[in-house]
Amino acid sequence: MRVLLIKPETVGIFAYTYLVDHEPLEMEYLYTVLKNRGHEAYIYDRRHELTPLKSKLKHFAPDVVCITGYITQEKLMIKLARLIKRFNKSITVIIGGSHAEINYENFFNSSADYIYHLSGLNSFVKLIDYISNTGTTPLDEIPGICYREKGEWRANKKVVESPEDLPPIDRTYFNKNKNRYRYLTFHPLALVKNSYSCNNSCTFCYCTNRNSGKYACRKVEDLVNEIMETDAPNIHITDDNFLIDREYLKEFIELIREKKINKKYLIYGRADFIAENKDIMRELKDIGLSLVMVGLEARSDDELDSYNKKATLKHNEECVKILEELGIICAGLFIVHQDMTVKDFRELYTWIAQRAIIPTISIFTPMQGAADYSRFKDNLLTDDPKKQDLFHCILKPKHMSVRRFYFEYYKLSVKLAWLRRKTPLYSCINISSFLFIINVFLIKFRRIFIL
Repeated sequence: MRVLLIKPETVGIFAYTYLVDHEPLEMEYLYTVLKNRGHEAYIYDRRHELTPLKSKLKHFAPDVVCITGYITQEKLMIKLARLIKRFNKSITVIIGGSHAEINYENFFNSSADYIYHLSGLNSFVKLIDYISNTGTTPLDEIPGICYREKGEWRANKKVVESPEDLPPIDRTYFNKNKNRYRYLTFHPLALVKNSYSCNNSCTFCYCTNRNSGKYACRKVEDLVNEIMETDAPNIHITDDNFLIDREYLKEFIELIREKKINKKYLIYGRADFIAENKDIMRELKDIGLSLVMVGLEARSDDELDSYNKKATLKHNEECVKILEELGIICAGLFIVHQDMTVKDFRELYTWIAQRAIIPTISIFTPMQGAADYSRFKDNLLTDDPKKQDLFHCILKPKHMSVRRFYFEYYKLSVKLAWLRRKTPLYSCINISSFLFIINVFLIKFRRIFIL
């Protein structure tokens, strides 16, 4: 079979910059398993490829199209499925990805034939075998898929999976396009998937509910071997929290040294682990750890408790201090919420400005699938999934108007960006960056007329 793998264009503020741009890792995994089953697959990354959908369908002539995407791309995924069916109703359409895994019912109004709602790929292989008439597993026995039966959607049960079952990834696509992928000054940048779900339970995050809420990770040796074989100087380990187990990290450090791997690493980690494990952080720095995206979230224990962070302001303080001392970039992630006053915005700016933090400020967003969504869903100002991008105010502020809240939010963000403008992390920003943004804008404008 011929299978077209569609990575939709980015929706939201990051659509206008190439300064943070990741490889389509999920599509590369699909490409790998399809190739291993003898199928012809093509990655159609609409973030970069300008070929219109109709032309791509005409010239590649796929039997199956797979569409993935995040919550902000929900409407676009549904639109693409509809256009594919309009072009040729015999093409089988499968919708999947992290959003579909948690909120698969959102796609019951789509033109898709199947909705895939698992993290792993074992059931995907069974589904492809079923579609190609080479499989032996009946449709109703394939876990983690939705399909229509007598005009009604049926959702097969989920199963708990392990990333140890993932095949060695074929990075042909990455190797051809590696100069596209970066995180600011870390360029080129490759992604490495090491785990499913998260062992924490922050109420604002739905990642903890993936894989049926069960955390699972790969063997250290498998992780290190993939890093060694990946042709990129910078590696982003995509775990929602890589800093979980001291013994796991010790083994990771030992194997990186043993194999003499010389790369830079970007990870997500928690402040409490960093604060309580300075020795491990020093060892990680020695093998190349360069940046930690750490969820500091707030500057008070009450706020941290409201998110069920199970970390304290003291942890945050010590975390920032340790990372500064070790020379590791602290990419601090913060949340501004709708109960904040103008004074709270000022005090948050002061707290961040006085510390060695490169901040990213998000607006508190009850995301569908997160623990706190049910608490807030009846009070949302909008249910548009495009607005669930962490940059929109979708709850009514308590102490100011929505317009004033946006003013304070953007003032805070701009002031902090200006304050940190000369840091090495932003050294990639120059006049050519702004010219590229203009080019991206023109590309998006063209998409309005030619999908």
